[in-house]
Amino acid sequence: MTILVALSTSERRTRIMDFAVEEAKLRSEKLIVVHSLYGGDKTTREEIEEGETLLKWAEEKAKSSGVEVETHLLVRGKDPGEDILEFISEIKPSLVVVGVKRRSPAGKLIFGSVPQKIILNSEVPVVSIK
Repeated sequence: MTILVALSTSERRTRIMDFAVEEAKLRSEKLIVVHSLYGGDKTTREEIEEGETLLKWAEEKAKSSGVEVETHLLVRGKDPGEDILEFISEIKPSLVVVGVKRRSPAGKLIFGSVPQKIILNSEVPVVSIK
């Protein structure tokens, strides 16, 4: 089985990866790390390069801990939350790990939340890391 890590460029990325790596070791599972961008005119070349750098960092972090890992930069023209949910349905991981930040309920309504969408709609268990 696998553990899917939905990673962003937030300051929580280290905590998220630390948890995911330890969980993968405990379960003897592979990590699949994803970063999703809209694509098209909604995504800049810099955002793509930043995503690639993020995934390379995550891959090195997992491999240096002895964890099997693969990475995917999802640029499929979809809302990142919907895109990650679709990817979850495709690969059927045993667990999903996401990072969350504190927001007021009104802030979540106005700005939306990729982790919130994943937590509420995932078909598999989700662990949220602050």
